[in-house]
Amino acid sequence: MKLLLVDDHPLFCVGFAHALAHVLPDALLLTAPTLNAGLQAAAGEQDLDLVLLDQRLGADTGIQGLRLFAEQYPLVARVVISGDEDPALATAARAAGASGFLGKSRSVPALATALQCIAQGGVVFDGLSAVHASATQEASPCPPTARQREVLTLLALGHPNKRIAQELRIAERTVKLHVTALLVNLQARNRTHLVMVARQQGLLPQ
Repeated sequence: MKLLLVDDHPLFCVGFAHALAHVLPDALLLTAPTLNAGLQAAAGEQDLDLVLLDQRLGADTGIQGLRLFAEQYPLVARVVISGDEDPALATAARAAGASGFLGKSRSVPALATALQCIAQGGVVFDGLSAVHASATQEASPCPPTARQREVLTLLALGHPNKRIAQELRIAERTVKLHVTALLVNLQARNRTHLVMVARQQGLLPQ
């Protein structure tokens, strides 16, 4: 798992990197001190799995960062990490397309577990009840991107991930990320259910 932490507090960045290395020794954590530096760093990391944005970034905020990263790197999961664990911030992060809102009061093992869940397509929001988070998700689902629609079309034809990757000339790992995102956004249990839900929502022909 490759992560990018955008935080303007050097001590937190260094401490978090060392602590995470003990819990997730196979994870690679990159850091950036500003939002612009984070966007530039992500440009050189094609296999980035997840970006963590501190809510307070000088003149910028993590919520602003969510929108900028969504525009430029829509396949990278986006998470706000904050010392202010106000439920209103968690709600705003969810509305801005975040996959998670994590409080800095969490233990490192708990943070690591949450990050693994998010990297695999899950959602984790501190400060929101499961019911509230689910209701927010249903109120503002993420529409499939153009590439996700292409993956969905080939998936409906019964193609495995390897064949889809060959057809679209992308990495098989990227196909898995698209399928995971589709499963989460359409709240489907598996690939077969995903195709059924997509047809019901008019994303595929009947």
